[in-house]
Amino acid sequence: MSEATKRQVLEMCVGIVIHNLILTVGSLIWFREPSVFLGIFAGALAAAAMLVSMAHSTELCVDLADAEAARKKMAAHSVLRSVALLAAIGVLWKFTGFNPLAFILGTLGLKTGAYLYPVIHKFFKERR
Repeated sequence: MSEATKRQVLEMCVGIVIHNLILTVGSLIWFREPSVFLGIFAGALAAAAMLVSMAHSTELCVDLADAEAARKKMAAHSVLRSVALLAAIGVLWKFTGFNPLAFILGTLGLKTGAYLYPVIHKFFKERR
């Protein structure tokens, strides 16, 4: 990945961490069950992995000269990411004691990271 993409992924991961820290604090107040914390943590890891996969897929498709081939490759990568996420939920639910709702809420940190990206980018830009 290019340096600009790596920096963007890192800044979006900060948003994922902020989202999941807020979920963790809320869980400390209301739930206090290990399965919820495990679900939030696993969801945060899944969101970060999906973010890296999306960045990598985007750079691969940008490098392709053919627009139709890029569209097909991006669609295939998107489907593979979705299947991998569903498989991860199934495996974790079957073999560990985690809360699947907490996992999904932790994974939604990907959206929060995208929404917080402009603010976090501005903060890091001013710090340099």
